[in-house]
Amino acid sequence: MASDLSVAEESSFHRAEPDGAGGSRVHDSVVNVLGSRILGGVYQPGDMLPREEELCAMLGVSRTSVREAVKVLSAKGLVEARRRVGVRVLSRDDWRLLDPVVLSWHPDIQNDGELVSGLVEARRIFEPAAAELAARRATGSDLAAIEAAFNSMRDSIPHDLDGVCRADLAFHRSVIAASHNVVLKGLIGMLEAALSASFRLTNTLMEAQSRALTAHQNVLEAIRLRDTAGARNAMNRLLDIAAEDLHTN
Repeated sequence: MASDLSVAEESSFHRAEPDGAGGSRVHDSVVNVLGSRILGGVYQPGDMLPREEELCAMLGVSRTSVREAVKVLSAKGLVEARRRVGVRVLSRDDWRLLDPVVLSWHPDIQNDGELVSGLVEARRIFEPAAAELAARRATGSDLAAIEAAFNSMRDSIPHDLDGVCRADLAFHRSVIAASHNVVLKGLIGMLEAALSASFRLTNTLMEAQSRALTAHQNVLEAIRLRDTAGARNAMNRLLDIAAEDLHTN
């Protein structure tokens, strides 16, 4: 593999290399590498990407793979391709940062203070509203899903960190699903990416999860009691705890 790739990037290519025909896997790896370099600041807004032939040589791939990757990056708002000019990195304001695929390309999200703060602020905007709607609209099966996620979270503390994280994701996903709002449900992917970033950011994660357990229970109980204002307030408190944990790590 070309020496211009980092160890992590080379690993990505090796994992994606086909056992037979696997051009799409190589194409995905090109997208991941270029997306990671853009989100990681190797290529800054306003910069021109290396020319097509240079990228082919750097990444050890075909022109077709590079062109297809540029199309994906363009669709996600990261770059703009112009004939006889080249491919320019767009302003961060144009990036589709609510897209979990775009967030997954970030190589060092824990040190991107602006993005992390933005994700927390976005959660503050829509999660309390989702909890309020869930208190009004949740069905019996919705409540069962939220409760099952809470119970799994509780039972995983303090011995199973991965289990706690999975249960935490399931809890928030279930609350949003219980809102029965099609637009909010479309944000579940972004929420999961934001929560995953939060998990990577918090050094004392199990401690943080234990502290937040009561706050999760308060959300569940308010939804169960059809207390719309209480559900909104409980979710706001839960997000307060999440923000405190992020800012103290």
